[in-house]
Amino acid sequence: MNLLPQVKKIETKTGVLKTPYIAPFKGVIDERLAKAVAKLPTGENGAKLVINTKGGTSEKYTLKIEENTIEITSEGLNGVFYGIQTLKQILKKKDIPCLLIEDEPDFEYRGFYHDITRGKVPTVDTLKGLVDTMAYYKMNSLQLYVEHTFEFREIPELNEKTGYITAEEIKELDEYCYENFVDFIPSIATFGHMYEILEQEKYKHLRVAKNYKPTKNFWQERLAHHTIDPLNEESFELVKSLIDQYYPLFRTDKFNICGDETFDLKNYGEGFDTGKLYIDFVKKIINNLESKGKKIMMWADVLLDHPETIEVLPDDVYCLNWDYLPDVKYEKIEQLAKMGKKQIVCPGTWTWSRLCERIDRAELNITRTIDCGYANGAIGVLNTNWGDYANHASIESSLYGLVLGAAKSWNVKTELGYEYDEAVNEIVYGGENAVAMLRKLSDCHNLITVNLSTFWRKYYDLRYGISFEGEYVITRYAIEKAKAGCLELIGKLKSAVWENEEAREEFIICAEGVCVIAQLVGKMYGIENETVIEAKSWLSKFKEKWLLKNKLSEFPVTEEMILWIDSM
Repeated sequence: MNLLPQVKKIETKTGVLKTPYIAPFKGVIDERLAKAVAKLPTGENGAKLVINTKGGTSEKYTLKIEENTIEITSEGLNGVFYGIQTLKQILKKKDIPCLLIEDEPDFEYRGFYHDITRGKVPTVDTLKGLVDTMAYYKMNSLQLYVEHTFEFREIPELNEKTGYITAEEIKELDEYCYENFVDFIPSIATFGHMYEILEQEKYKHLRVAKNYKPTKNFWQERLAHHTIDPLNEESFELVKSLIDQYYPLFRTDKFNICGDETFDLKNYGEGFDTGKLYIDFVKKIINNLESKGKKIMMWADVLLDHPETIEVLPDDVYCLNWDYLPDVKYEKIEQLAKMGKKQIVCPGTWTWSRLCERIDRAELNITRTIDCGYANGAIGVLNTNWGDYANHASIESSLYGLVLGAAKSWNVKTELGYEYDEAVNEIVYGGENAVAMLRKLSDCHNLITVNLSTFWRKYYDLRYGISFEGEYVITRYAIEKAKAGCLELIGKLKSAVWENEEAREEFIICAEGVCVIAQLVGKMYGIENETVIEAKSWLSKFKEKWLLKNKLSEFPVTEEMILWIDSM
């Protein structure tokens, strides 16, 4: 029986469930569980649902299905909730045998990290849909990456330019996460990656890079700058203000201060101990949050570059150890394990700078990272979904990686292959050959531009004379092959019937977008090729779908670029 995540133990018993739905539930249970039960198929002659729990937080559960009765037992409310999610999947199947399932997770922390800073700020309804998906696959933590896309009182003029999420929206989402047993953890940039805030005239004096001159390619600038100046006393006051505005909106006892990629610290030059500069400022932030009763999470890259800083880090800090390459650096995970630090391993979906996930790299990165984390005693997994270079990929176009992270973090023995693909086809997409189509789409994307950052950079080169390194080789053969592959795929997708209709529609828009990008790449490099999909027509459809799920945010930047290249 296909189930995601795969359960730990399942025994088939004699007999079959007589009705694939439950009778109206009349028991007295926790309000959150009552809402979860209400989402199960119900009918007057359905099976009797029995729930046994002591009301704790254990995630271990037992699910027993008999001919006329379904029983879920767990020491904790959390376990009952996950038993209901498993039951929800089972009741969609035909000819359900009597079963006994015993199940529990391999990692206590199973999170998803979603970027709402680079180009796209989702609506609350979109984020609630993400929470629904996470809960269905038994993930228990959500973080949203924020640099400047919150209504911080310091930057109202910037908010209007880039889009933002409000305090009321955060509180509404926090309540929804709680209802679905998802710990909603605040995450804001507090050291590196403060580009937009520190580009404001009133805060430029807090940049480490005092003589920095911005270019038009702000997507790249956001990745590389700005680090706040830890030697300026005003820096901590600004960071403290951002934190103080944000943390009260969340009921969790945790806070992710980020602290990654503080590239600009190198600007201090010789004579400065950048490791000490880093950890001294971080400890001020940690002390401030600990005084408010918060447990700290932070990215571990700078710590690992300066191992001496790890020794003075408080023992209860959660180190978020990220690595997004297929060849995972196991020694980094092993290093933190040997030092006895609380470690959460962080792979990625590989959707950044793309219209859809790069499935080949996501599979290797996610599985290897989680396997190594488990072998080295990591307490959890935080699967990241970054949005570098305008965040064009939808959540539906990130779904394979999201679910793989959920499946592996619940049951680390999950193995990829034909059987896993069939489970994803059935449960995630509800469509035949959906995973094969995603692989084809990903391969077509790779033919013209593995990473859209190169596409953006060529545009900035042509329009503004900003030269860039790493120019890629593109041929007419690759352009035509990508277009032909996508056109074939579009035909199949349009005639397909999927239960997850939204994912199918997003795949079509993505395939059409790859055709458009292929045509535009040809224009930029002077390679003649036939127009098979009009850029303006696709852009209109892409915008419509964007606005159904997201605020306008920075979509106009993408729109301007596409129209400019198309007019060449």
